[in-house]
Amino acid sequence: MKHIAVTLASLMCVVLAGCVAAPGMRFDDDPAAHTQKSESVDVNGQHYVLLPMTVAGVSAVVPAPVRPAPAKLATNITQPRDIYQYRVGVGDVLHVIVWDHPELNNPGIGAQTGGTTQLGGAQSLAAQAVASSNGGDALGRVVQSNGTIYYPYIGALHVAGRSIPEIRRELTTEIARYVRSPQLDVSVVRFRSQKVYVAGEVKQPEVVPLTDVPLTIADVVGIAGGVTPDADLSGATLTRGRQQISVDLYRLLYRGDLRNNLRLVDGDILDIPNRRVKKVFMVGEFTKPSSVPMPTDGPYTLAEALNDVGGMNPLTSNARQLYLVRASGPNTTTVFHLDCSSPVAVALADQIVLAPRDIVYVDAASVTRFSRVVSQLLPFAGGLADFKSLGM
Repeated sequence: MKHIAVTLASLMCVVLAGCVAAPGMRFDDDPAAHTQKSESVDVNGQHYVLLPMTVAGVSAVVPAPVRPAPAKLATNITQPRDIYQYRVGVGDVLHVIVWDHPELNNPGIGAQTGGTTQLGGAQSLAAQAVASSNGGDALGRVVQSNGTIYYPYIGALHVAGRSIPEIRRELTTEIARYVRSPQLDVSVVRFRSQKVYVAGEVKQPEVVPLTDVPLTIADVVGIAGGVTPDADLSGATLTRGRQQISVDLYRLLYRGDLRNNLRLVDGDILDIPNRRVKKVFMVGEFTKPSSVPMPTDGPYTLAEALNDVGGMNPLTSNARQLYLVRASGPNTTTVFHLDCSSPVAVALADQIVLAPRDIVYVDAASVTRFSRVVSQLLPFAGGLADFKSLGM
């Protein structure tokens, strides 16, 4: 028993010494010192700054963006005020009808009489064959790569980049040379030349063709089935050529801010990212340590984050040692210290606005460190006692 007593006494000395060297995120044993001054240290090329957490102190640090910020905001884009007109492009299919002259109509879709065109069955098939060889199809005439369509008596007619009324006027003028007072109509039966893309957190990513009806951001989101629950609505971007435009879908869909409902043009790409990037990490002695998604709209404060994880663990946490770790530059990390043992500090927490990827850490209490060291060493003490009882 004497040997066991000596062993336990030695063990307690090791434990008490171990409490000093126990691991934990502590910059100083006296947290009050951090309320008076700042500290800095360089480790492996990374610059760390420790500051007392105050409203002015946190507001002075601009968090590094999670992703590059778009150059422009949708609210700063001037919306076109002119009446929308679709411009025909390469690949579109046009349908032309000349009234009372079915021989000039598109092959295969002349006036129907008992299931046979007025040209007759054989004539209709021959016309379709001719249309196929001249860039037409069963429903109309395809705009060729050089921007033209072929039309009887007229030949190649350039239509790319022109509106339907402009094409109709030119066709009427040209056909009037062969037909007295022609009455004709032109329409697009297949829109294939222009398209926009919606990707990211939508239920069904789509390639959406532009038609004779103007298309807006809200339209393509609806066509894609709406957004998923994981969508970062305030972080959507519209890529237009080499320009990126920030679009706040939250304000558009839930606040009715139509300034974000831009009219789309050919080649636009709307991307709605996953909001998992916008998280705050609550680690250490919390009731429920976890990563917390930030809300889609409005500021997210430290007080809200503490409440979302159930607060600090009352049995194991050291309320005087709470740290907010924030990347404030390419090679700089700022660590803010807050002593939450004071009611004033708790009130201050509701004024501290968190940024995406912030890390909030609360240290363990000294007694907790002591208990954890003891729990790790006691199995070894039991083994020593058994070893001594065998007389070895």
